[in-house]
Amino acid sequence: MSWNDCPVSRNPQLAPAVITMQAHAEQTAAEVSDAELAAKVKAALDQDPELAKLHLKVTNKKGDITIDGTMTDDQQMVKAGEITQNVPGVKNVLNNMMMTK
Repeated sequence: MSWNDCPVSRNPQLAPAVITMQAHAEQTAAEVSDAELAAKVKAALDQDPELAKLHLKVTNKKGDITIDGTMTDDQQMVKAGEITQNVPGVKNVLNNMMMTK
């Protein structure tokens, strides 16, 4: 498609809508990427039977992973952090796991 065939060239009022759509598409791609990495980390954690029982919550923001949940022993926190750090794409790990009494 040439510029002359583009609807924006014939109707400049569409330009803001096109820019908004492009920005939304980029944001959505980033969100999908964040969701995909969080899912990969969650799957890696769930491969460990001890950690899978804890039903940990994993969130991601641009490679910064946060793990939330409870643990019954502090070695579970260490193990979750190590597993998470080894997932490709993870930049930082914030481990918010709390000890249950």
